[in-house]
Amino acid sequence: MHVSSVCKTAYYFIKALRHIWPVLTCNMARAVAASLIQTCLDFANSVLIGTSSSNIYKLQHVQNCLAKMVLQDFSNSVTCLLSQLNWLPVSKRIQFKITTLTYQLVTFGQPTYLSSVLIPYQPQRSLRSVSQNLLSIPHCNSSFGQRSFS
Repeated sequence: MHVSSVCKTAYYFIKALRHIWPVLTCNMARAVAASLIQTCLDFANSVLIGTSSSNIYKLQHVQNCLAKMVLQDFSNSVTCLLSQLNWLPVSKRIQFKITTLTYQLVTFGQPTYLSSVLIPYQPQRSLRSVSQNLLSIPHCNSSFGQRSFS
């Protein structure tokens, strides 16, 4: 449900961008695309960690359409266009967001409402891995629980 509504909103903004494209410079189009559509794709994408590949494909298709629209290049590969715009693919954006959030939690303890959720790894015996700031992965039986942040 979340992915469908995000895609619907993003396609709406892409169509709106197509209407005003003739009066925009390339840099302005990139700024509008990044501020409106990319933020729409990034909204709450941390909950999409471990989601199905079909959901990731839907979001990636939106980003591919946006890259083609912004650069007005429909002949080159999408990978080349994303690289030209310095945009990560959707699956990598999700991993980056989770990694950044975890780093901020471990290093600075921010945001405080999540810092209590992380459990530092404490091995039973003295190991070299103690000094690596590893985290424990709690055991969970449900598929929904496995996708949760903790």
